[in-house]
Amino acid sequence: MKQKLLKKQDLILIAVILGAAILLFLGTKLMHNTPAKIVEISVDGKIAETLDLANDQELTINGVSGGTNHLIIKDGEVWVSEATCPDKICVHQGKIHLDGEIIVCLPNKMTAQIKSLK
Repeated sequence: MKQKLLKKQDLILIAVILGAAILLFLGTKLMHNTPAKIVEISVDGKIAETLDLANDQELTINGVSGGTNHLIIKDGEVWVSEATCPDKICVHQGKIHLDGEIIVCLPNKMTAQIKSLK
């Protein structure tokens, strides 16, 4: 006698998992699609700069222990172009522009977070 490949309970479980995954995906998309206005730069947990994304500029952020991150704001996007940290993860994170997105440099204890004005 042939055994069924999937039982009814298995199909229900798969449907619930897929439904939850879709809801999480859509929730994340809705949270991060707000037009961004500012980027908040923090060093060691303290806000160092709050910059308008409408103004193109470049600046160097001094992190802890003498490390630096070169930040570029252009066309409403922010990215780290150069950093003194050994792994350069912050550089490889790329450009951010949506509310809630963040660039983190752990060695220099620097974060750049996009925020909308609510």
